[in-house]
Amino acid sequence: MDEVTKKILNGTSYSPVGRCIYCGATGKLEKEHILPFGLSGTATLPKSSCRACAAITGTFERIVLRGPFLAVRVYRDLKSRTKYEKAVKTIPLSYIRDGKEHTIALDIDKYPMLLHFPIFAPPVYLTGNPEYTSGIILSGIASVLFGPRPEDFAKSLGASEVQVASDSQPVAFARMIAKIAYAFAIAEGVMDDVEGDSFVLPSILGKADDIGRWVGTLAKPIQTYVDQLHQIVIHYEKENGLLITEVRLFADSETPSYGVILGKLKSENAE
Repeated sequence: MDEVTKKILNGTSYSPVGRCIYCGATGKLEKEHILPFGLSGTATLPKSSCRACAAITGTFERIVLRGPFLAVRVYRDLKSRTKYEKAVKTIPLSYIRDGKEHTIALDIDKYPMLLHFPIFAPPVYLTGNPEYTSGIILSGIASVLFGPRPEDFAKSLGASEVQVASDSQPVAFARMIAKIAYAFAIAEGVMDDVEGDSFVLPSILGKADDIGRWVGTLAKPIQTYVDQLHQIVIHYEKENGLLITEVRLFADSETPSYGVILGKLKSENAE
């Protein structure tokens, strides 16, 4: 396990910030989890998020964590404040046998889960895509298998086809990735090397519908790291003078990496 992974998963408590890292408010501050607790992120930034901003970030995190990620979180036994007491224990699975559709309820540990990771276009800030208007450009899906292989399960049922569905929630997912990248950069002190506020803050807070301008999937070979559940890497991109953070969830599986453009580097840091 590398040092960054240890920090975000092993309960590192950074120095208190004393202001909301999103809006600057100084009253009634709460701790902020850099990586969502529901992804087993235990590293925190004390006194760093006001209640209003915590409600905003918590909303899009819940959309992802209680939606497309829920079954895999239960399957991987990731952290949960409720210990998954209200989580589904079975998932309906449809399959075709002898030309007819059937549905059965399967225990999560027996379900052939496909977690669909969105493949985004590169950040529009870098490409200047003239067709971009708002939101984020979804260019594909990377389906990552957790649990039994669908073809093996189909064979055990005597089925010609099994139907495994999942919703990637691309905009909420992109905002969550941006929030992770930004919070980690604040924790590590590297946002001090950026001119002004982070580019991506309005999108995180829902004040701008331009998350695709700052977030995109990185075009790099996919590697698996057995001892690293998640990865966060900070890059000083000197060619364009940008601070970029790379985020990869479930790095121990064949998942894509996402880049988040956080801001323009100050001249002394861009050289």
